[in-house]
Amino acid sequence: MQITKIMLIRPIFKALIFVTTLAIMACTPKFDWRTVRADDLMYEALYPGKPSRAEKSIQFEGERLSMTMEAAKAGNALYAIGSIHITTNQKVDVGNLLQYLQHGMLANLKADVEAKSEAVTVKTAGQPSYELPAQSWSVVGIAPDGQRRLLKVWLVQRKFPDGQTWVYQLSVLQQLLDSDSQAVNVEEQAMFFSGFKPY
Repeated sequence: MQITKIMLIRPIFKALIFVTTLAIMACTPKFDWRTVRADDLMYEALYPGKPSRAEKSIQFEGERLSMTMEAAKAGNALYAIGSIHITTNQKVDVGNLLQYLQHGMLANLKADVEAKSEAVTVKTAGQPSYELPAQSWSVVGIAPDGQRRLLKVWLVQRKFPDGQTWVYQLSVLQQLLDSDSQAVNVEEQAMFFSGFKPY
């Protein structure tokens, strides 16, 4: 898949979501659902359009980690999946990393109420398929560009017997044009989250 390099700001989650959002906000593509296999990132996903890709290295607990974000915009929302590969030689507390990603993503919106949290499951690709425990958050607030937005985030980890781990951050960032628009993309958001299947 073609990799598009964009200017990134820190922290990494702000760059990969909000800079990408502002860069493509001028156009509003229609929904054109397709299954995309990202073999190098160990997942398949259902995107509402052709995703672009951005990459960035980050330092966490003394280890250099690579985060890859694939994202596609459709309607008034950005659908994105971030992937971090933790090798057997990297000493990273995955629980701390998940907390770091969660706090960073939710901090991007200035909200009057706390983010709603819910336990969810993610099914793996292939047969037999396994259910992985995951956590989701949903919050409405004001983004750095001053627009009112809805952010939904899922975090899931996939551990392999050889010791390597993949951490995935699924997100939908939807612009809210009025009080009724929050429900506009509910069905599409459900398709995106349920269509994600790690290997």
